[in-house]
Amino acid sequence: IRYMKAAPTTWVLQFKGSRLKREGAGLSFFYWEPTTTLVAVPMASVDVPFAFTEVTADFQQVTVQGRLTYRVARPKELAALLDYSVTPRGAWRSDDPEKLPERLIQATQTLARTVLEQQGLRQALGSVDQLTSVVRAGLAQAEAVTRLGIEVLDVAIASVRPTPEMARALEAEAREGLQRESDQAIYARRNAAVEQERRIKENELNTEITLAEQRR
Repeated sequence: IRYMKAAPTTWVLQFKGSRLKREGAGLSFFYWEPTTTLVAVPMASVDVPFAFTEVTADFQQVTVQGRLTYRVARPKELAALLDYSVTPRGAWRSDDPEKLPERLIQATQTLARTVLEQQGLRQALGSVDQLTSVVRAGLAQAEAVTRLGIEVLDVAIASVRPTPEMARALEAEAREGLQRESDQAIYARRNAAVEQERRIKENELNTEITLAEQRR
């Protein structure tokens, strides 16, 4: 005979043979180990960092980094699809619980791909907010997520970055553009100064002509 005590954020299902005997959050009870299977599904929110690479419409590779926050909203549905059974000491009997974050990241990557494959590199680098909105809305409706009983609480995409080589090329191009703008500004100021000086000399000449005519 063993004793089971679960945290308030853990949904427990006790099976006696193939029959569900009890279920609920934070249960505590004694049970007969030889005929009992325990399933424990954590329901607390979980933060999952992610980083994956995708290709833009102009065949440029970018790295998407961010964070996904989720919780198990319907633990019984999740337990029916993945093995969350535990040993008497509380250890998982399979690696299914570790696969859940991977599935969510894959769903996130699939949604991000649908956006990035329609955008050029420059547009992709500047559309983090748009990408976040599309992914967040898509995950809320994705069958791969909803059928697991998962509720996605938040998606935060921190950055979309090009390869180091492309980043250096873009930086060099940006510097050249700023230099051209600076040169054009200097040229415009010099032209303005020359024009101002010409007008001053023209006014001085007109004044001298007027004075000369008055003396006559």
